[in-house]
Amino acid sequence: MRRPPPTEKGVVTINYIIESLPDRGRSCWHLGAVWALSQFQENELFLGMYTDEHFIEKPVKNAMKKFRKKLDEISNIIKERNKNKKLPYYYFSPDRIPNSVAV
Repeated sequence: MRRPPPTEKGVVTINYIIESLPDRGRSCWHLGAVWALSQFQENELFLGMYTDEHFIEKPVKNAMKKFRKKLDEISNIIKERNKNKKLPYYYFSPDRIPNSVAV
């Protein structure tokens, strides 16, 4: 916002609101930043996906398999819920959550 919030009730006019809103350049910059940060990379790894064989122990591999199976079940439930919705919500679907600290 470009102006401080009002300190009294009932004194705000439409001009005050318009003057308080960010200008076009600043709005475009923020929209561009949000768009860039919300895109997936070509080689994006999602929750439960691992490129290297960091874990070689059988109990760990079994736990990872069980974890991936549960993630698939959750993804399928979310897909089913979204089937008939005008505006589906996929943001917490495990197949759309990057396997990264930069979530």
